[in-house]
Amino acid sequence: MTLRGSEARPLGDKLAVKDLSVTTFSGNADSQVETILLSPDAVFDPKTSTASGASAVRMIRDDIEVTGRGWTYDHRAKKVSLAADVRIVFAAQLNDILK
Repeated sequence: MTLRGSEARPLGDKLAVKDLSVTTFSGNADSQVETILLSPDAVFDPKTSTASGASAVRMIRDDIEVTGRGWTYDHRAKKVSLAADVRIVFAAQLNDILK
C-alpha cells in the first residue's frame, strides 16, 4: 500500500491528510495495482491502518468505480464503507442480478 497526500498534519495520534491517494497492490511478483482510493480530505490512523472522511471519496478498480461521502477505509479488512451519496458503476457483467 502507498499513502500519499499534498499535506499531512498531526491530529493527535492520527494524521489529517489533504488530497489523499491510497494505492493498494496485488502482493504478487508483478505488483499490479488493485485499488486506488482518492479523497480531498481524510484522517489516517497508522495504528489501525484505517482512513476516513466526511467529504467525497472515489474508489477505482478494474471492475468497479464507487463514489460517495462519509466514508471509512479499513486496509486490514480490505473494506470501504460509505454513508451517503453512493454511486456504483460496474465494469463487469452482472449475470442474473435480479433473481
